[in-house]
Amino acid sequence: MIEGVKVMYATNVSYSEEIRHDAIEVLDQFDVAEHVPVSYNVTFSAQMVRVVTNPIKLRDGVVIQPRLEDILSAPELTCSIEDRATGNVIANIERVKATRYTQNTGARGIVLNDVEFVAIRIRDESEIA
Repeated sequence: MIEGVKVMYATNVSYSEEIRHDAIEVLDQFDVAEHVPVSYNVTFSAQMVRVVTNPIKLRDGVVIQPRLEDILSAPELTCSIEDRATGNVIANIERVKATRYTQNTGARGIVLNDVEFVAIRIRDESEIA
């Protein structure tokens, strides 16, 4: 879901969290003294079937990829991954903005949009109230 709207025909979603650590290497020893967390990064991508009259710039009523004129004013979004069997949200990806989409059109296949996003935070089901 994007902004609470179920996105039609999403076929694949991938998201990850990374905590980058830097090594503290001191002059008088060969081994690393400590690893210190220095950044937190989120990746998020989705694949969706391209539906005629339902483009990425207004998908099911949600602007996923803004028009050129609206790039600077495009709002951040919240995307939710829901477990279909239970209806529980298993992750919220917060402060999301689309950065790229690629449309794959084959001779005898389904037309797909691969969408890449930047995001600020992921909260999994242990963090969602």
